[in-house]
Amino acid sequence: MKDSSLSLEDLIERCLKNDRVAQAKLYQTYHGKLLALCLRYCENRDDALAVLNHGFLKVFKYLSTYDKKYEFGGWIYRIVQYTAIDHVRKHVRKSKQMPTQELDVDFEVESSIVEKLFAEDLINLMHRLPLTTKVVFNLFAIEGFSHGDIAKELGMSVGTSKWHVNNARKRLKQWIETYE
Repeated sequence: MKDSSLSLEDLIERCLKNDRVAQAKLYQTYHGKLLALCLRYCENRDDALAVLNHGFLKVFKYLSTYDKKYEFGGWIYRIVQYTAIDHVRKHVRKSKQMPTQELDVDFEVESSIVEKLFAEDLINLMHRLPLTTKVVFNLFAIEGFSHGDIAKELGMSVGTSKWHVNNARKRLKQWIETYE
């Protein structure tokens, strides 16, 4: 593949023919955005890279099923997202240490404090959360999943999902208020 100005359609077509150079180009094209996604679900960068690579294996395996009427970036994002959820689900089942009580937490933080935080700082704070709490909060607050969907995906009760979101909010609020 000598022409770096290939359209996405041409790139996909070459990937379907197992063109390794095209596969590498596709990986490079989506690597940054999808690694950021994986980092929100994993405890560390090594796990995130493993999830990302596993997700790309699925992308290449199922590329022939991609329907061109849908946006490709969204399609690949969903595959990697569900690969990350599968990864978390395996770890949640291993730990089985999920509380079931619900908390009612008011999540109001002075806006001037929040303005001082950058997106990277918020992500770093999220990484301080316990894995299950971080993942549930990410699914709910960032990805827009409902508590019912989270419960189904991670094999927990709706109440447990709500508890994790409230626990994350409570911890993040404490950390944000002390941030300077």
